[in-house]
Amino acid sequence: FIQHTNGCELMNELIGTNIVLIANKHNPSIISKDWVKEKEIIEGDVINFAHLPVASIVEDLDYNLFVDEDTLRLTVKNLDSASIIDNSPNIIQKYVNKLPEIPYKALGFNFLFKIQENPEKLKEIFIADDGKSKEIFSPDYTFGGVFKFKFNEFLVTLSIMPENDEIKADFNFHFPSTSSQSILLVLEKHSAVFNKAEDVLNNIFE
Repeated sequence: FIQHTNGCELMNELIGTNIVLIANKHNPSIISKDWVKEKEIIEGDVINFAHLPVASIVEDLDYNLFVDEDTLRLTVKNLDSASIIDNSPNIIQKYVNKLPEIPYKALGFNFLFKIQENPEKLKEIFIADDGKSKEIFSPDYTFGGVFKFKFNEFLVTLSIMPENDEIKADFNFHFPSTSSQSILLVLEKHSAVFNKAEDVLNNIFE
């Protein structure tokens, strides 16, 4: 999940990823430490569990599972392991298979990258008239942008923003669906979606 360009400096680094499953009404009251173990949703040893009236949180060394009435969010904690990242959609598949009756609304894949590039690179790529921009804003302005595009079944939102001496790129791949079967099928495309995100960044900063 770290890209190199022409054998030179490290360029793209994945620093965050999660899967979000939106529903009209999840049932956080059933999400307990025992339930996720019994149903084999999370198989690692649970190190943190909170059962609140409106939300539940279950955490092992690799994942954090948060569920409230509107949202299930599975966050990958161990970003050093490709297998842990690749396994994350399987956890959501198990959840949907155990609770197919929940009125699901949408699925989202989210990837946050840190790009070791001078933020001025964004101006070189996207600003046609840097001089005019300096006149409008100030000589030391910074530039970022939000891009929306379609990729297969997904509506993609990419936010690219300068941050100190680096660039952050935040991808959201959004799939709206009320069908649990459709959601299960789309979960199988997690790797293809991740590859698309990397391809977009490599094409921007090549």
